[in-house]
Amino acid sequence: MISEPEMEDTGDPGAPLDLVSHTDRPPLLGRFTAKPWMWALGAVVVTSAVWAGVLKGTGYGQTAQPDLHGYHIDGSNPCTNLNLQPLAGSLAATGFVQSTPVITRTDVLDHASCELIGMAGGSRGWRTTYTMSVTVDLHKKTDPGAEFDARSRAEIAVPGGDQGLVFSYMDDHEVTTHPAGIGDRANMTTGVYRQSLAVRHGGAVFSLTLFGFSERDDTNGDRSMLLPPIAKTSAFRKDLVPTVRSLMDALSQPPSP
Repeated sequence: MISEPEMEDTGDPGAPLDLVSHTDRPPLLGRFTAKPWMWALGAVVVTSAVWAGVLKGTGYGQTAQPDLHGYHIDGSNPCTNLNLQPLAGSLAATGFVQSTPVITRTDVLDHASCELIGMAGGSRGWRTTYTMSVTVDLHKKTDPGAEFDARSRAEIAVPGGDQGLVFSYMDDHEVTTHPAGIGDRANMTTGVYRQSLAVRHGGAVFSLTLFGFSERDDTNGDRSMLLPPIAKTSAFRKDLVPTVRSLMDALSQPPSP
C-alpha cells in the first residue's frame, strides 16, 4: 500500500497545500557542522599566520650580519711595499714587483688576492726570490668564525724537486700557534722554509704567506750546487704579526676620494 505524502495544514481551507519532502538538504549551518575538521583547519591557518607575524616582528631566526670593523676593498692593490711592512723591508730585496690583484665585490663577499715579489742577491752565485702572497675576504652575510676556528692548521705543502737532477727535495716540519693581540683569532703556521699567518677580525679574514725560492745566478760568482732551491725564511717569522697588522690598518682607512 502506497502511503500518501504528508500535507501541511496552513489553517486556510482555500490555500494550496504544500508537500513536505523528507529528502530536503539540511540547512547551511548543518552542513558545516557535519565537517568539524574544516573549522580546526581554519583555526590552524589563522594561528600560524599570527605567530609568523609575531616572529617576524621580533626578528626570530634572523642572523646578524658580521661586523667588518670598517675594512673595505676598493680598486687599489693591497700588496704594496708600504702595506707589507716590516716584512718587505726585512727581505733586503733589491726591487719589488707587484702582481695584478684579483678583486671581486658582491653582496655576499668582497675578495682580494695579490702578490708582492722581491728579488734579493745571494752568495756563491745564487739569488733568491721572495713571494709574499696576500688574500683578504670580507664576509658580509655569514660569520666566518666557526669555519676559521676549525682550521687550526693552515694547509701549506712544501714543493719538492728531483734529487737526481739540479735540486734536492726538502722536508719541512711546521708548527701552528695562535698569537694573541691581533684580531679575534690568529693561526700562524711556520716552518723553516715557509711562513703563514691568517687572522680573523669579525667578518674580515686576512692571510699572508711568505715563500722563498733560490736559483743560480750564472752571471757572477761560484755556480755552486750546494744551496737548496727552497730558501729558508724562518728568520722573517717575527715580522708576520706586525705586517698583517699593517695590512689591516691600511684597509681600514677611509677610501681615497
